[in-house]
Amino acid sequence: MLWLFVLGAGIAVGAEPIRTPYARREPLQIRRVVPPASPVRQYGVVELVVELAATYDNPFDASDIALDARVTLPGGKVRSVPGFLYRPFDRKEEQSREVLLPSGEPSWRVRFAAPVAGEYTVVVVARDRTGERQSEPVRFAVEASDDPGFVRVSPRDHRYFEFDNGRAYFPIGLNLCWPGGARGTYDYDAWIPEFAKVGCNATRLWLSPDWIVLALERSGRPEDGFGMGQFDLAAAWRLDYVLRLATQHGMYVKLCIDSYNILRPRNAYPHWERTPHNAANGGPLAVPTDFWTNPAMERFYRDKLRYLVARYGCFTHVLSWEFWNEVDITSDFKAEPVREWHQRMARHVRSIDPDAHLITTSFANSNGVPTIDQLAELDYVQTHRYGGFDPAADLASYQARKAEYGKPHYVGEVGADSGGDRFADDPDGMQVHDPLWLTVANGGSGTAQPWFWEKIHSRHLHPLFGAVVRFTSGIDWPAEQMRSVEPRFTWEQPTEPLPRKDLVLDTVGESWSPSEYNRPRTVQLDRSGVHGQIPLASIQHGMGGHKDKHNPVRLETDLPWPIRFGVNVHGVSGWGGAALEIRLDDRVVLKKDFSDTNPPGEHKTLLQYCGSYEVDVPAGRHVLELENGGPDWFTCSYRLRDAVECHTPPLLGWATVGRSNVLAWVRLEARAWTRVCVLKESLPPCAPSMLVLPEVAAGRWKAEIWDTHTGQVAGERMIDVAADGEARFPLPEIATDVAVRLKRQ
Repeated sequence: MLWLFVLGAGIAVGAEPIRTPYARREPLQIRRVVPPASPVRQYGVVELVVELAATYDNPFDASDIALDARVTLPGGKVRSVPGFLYRPFDRKEEQSREVLLPSGEPSWRVRFAAPVAGEYTVVVVARDRTGERQSEPVRFAVEASDDPGFVRVSPRDHRYFEFDNGRAYFPIGLNLCWPGGARGTYDYDAWIPEFAKVGCNATRLWLSPDWIVLALERSGRPEDGFGMGQFDLAAAWRLDYVLRLATQHGMYVKLCIDSYNILRPRNAYPHWERTPHNAANGGPLAVPTDFWTNPAMERFYRDKLRYLVARYGCFTHVLSWEFWNEVDITSDFKAEPVREWHQRMARHVRSIDPDAHLITTSFANSNGVPTIDQLAELDYVQTHRYGGFDPAADLASYQARKAEYGKPHYVGEVGADSGGDRFADDPDGMQVHDPLWLTVANGGSGTAQPWFWEKIHSRHLHPLFGAVVRFTSGIDWPAEQMRSVEPRFTWEQPTEPLPRKDLVLDTVGESWSPSEYNRPRTVQLDRSGVHGQIPLASIQHGMGGHKDKHNPVRLETDLPWPIRFGVNVHGVSGWGGAALEIRLDDRVVLKKDFSDTNPPGEHKTLLQYCGSYEVDVPAGRHVLELENGGPDWFTCSYRLRDAVECHTPPLLGWATVGRSNVLAWVRLEARAWTRVCVLKESLPPCAPSMLVLPEVAAGRWKAEIWDTHTGQVAGERMIDVAADGEARFPLPEIATDVAVRLKRQ
């Protein structure tokens, strides 16, 4: 028997529906629709139990069996809501392991959020291969509530979020993508309340690959309920549980539907050999790249979107659907077919999602893929950023670039090193703290959301988030019409001769794909600053499997003083190692072998080679050449000691100015993560100075200095801003960093 499936504008011929353990052979009949058992409040979850008899093989295949509800809202507006197959489970913990046992038979449900108070009428329609039936109307009342509703892009300022009721929403949180071990949902019982207690209101969950307990798709035999085209009802129950827990604690959840791993056959946590999408496992794909154009795969994916919308779209605390985690590192990535796929799928999910949840996707390359990021069908943009000499400061450039898209943007993942958590080097969580404050002060639509959540929790770093929550309290972000400005710093008494400071060369994120950064680069340095092919890549590719991306660096110097050039290595490939060679004026002055010391079959990133490898460069004209002649890659940043004159206090600052609030973060310029946490350098404090903020509205303002670790106001004073718009505010001695908030009086 052949079945016809509608795909876009055409008709595709598909195979007979998958025979599943849920198959039924009964005359089509809706025996009863059970209304909600208790009063429903506005934006609460309405759940109807549908007693359905029908003939079908696969309850997850909408062409085989489809259950839909026509919901008439108060006022007469009608919505269509898809139904889904559900099974209840009981949960218990045995020897630190979650155990789920079915507590009933599978049954059909319809869920939706009630957006307004009043009387509702629901008619359920069922369609199988024999025909169509509809239920008698079910009526019930919904009570008014103060729930703010779903999260939207703000119509007042498209760079920010707000709820249906117009209240601003600024995401502050971290990734909690999967449980840490066998405890499953019990880990979330520990994590979510603790982070919510300090005010976190955002997190992220992964629904793939299948080693994640929340994954709906798992490899296995169709007769056991696994394989492409079926969904794991135990995993679906777990996701119900976690979403209800998040709702209870006020955390909004980004659901990441798929991760690059399932379409990656080698390197960087590949999962292609075990994914149900693979033809070898019964899926429709001969090779990973078929995913973007294969008609059968698209049909399966649309059914998955339907199931997600049907089961979880009712939760106001589902912040967004995130199609992919780091889609650009799927196998043989090409932007155009992936862009077209995102456009089709975003349009499709918008057509079936009655609550119009936000839609996004993400990339490993911190620059993203502009042709995809700028799609009108994607509601907001993300950046993922790891590594670098100064990870927090690096984020500023991505925020500035992506703000031009006219969409909300925030950092969806951040960490000091993609290869490991590095908290042994960073016990106080600087890699968490600094990105949080940078993104608040630099115009982000939410704070950076750190990775390595288990270590953040176990090291009790929750208060770092609470400090940001208190600092940003009460801000109506869309109303402020925020704009980023560049702070200035002045000395009370200038010094002569001018001291000199280090220079860190700008870098972009790691990339394993051909790009302009994965080619030889040349940079010039003279007394006026850095010129040439900046930024550099933060990865140096070797001469083995990455030979086509080999990217040596040439530095041409012309300075009246000597400097010291350093390559700060952050990690070395565990798939072969690497090597570093530095030549000065064609003479080798440093050579280091970074051999792969992993045991056979293990490929952890090598951290024993992390550190600074430095050479002296005399005054005058010289040429430095840096090259990785080894088999694979190392990640790095570049620093030139005592390279440039220090005309102003050695501080870095970022600020955003609004109508009623000005937010700034100020830190020692030299306070980069690598210097503090890896090189363990002791940095002298900056003497008292003056902070100058431009473009501030004239009038009287209260200026507060905040301790960024305790989240307490450390000092305040009133200042008057003249018509020139310059707010001048004295800063105390700064040993690490401070935040400044100005409130218009």
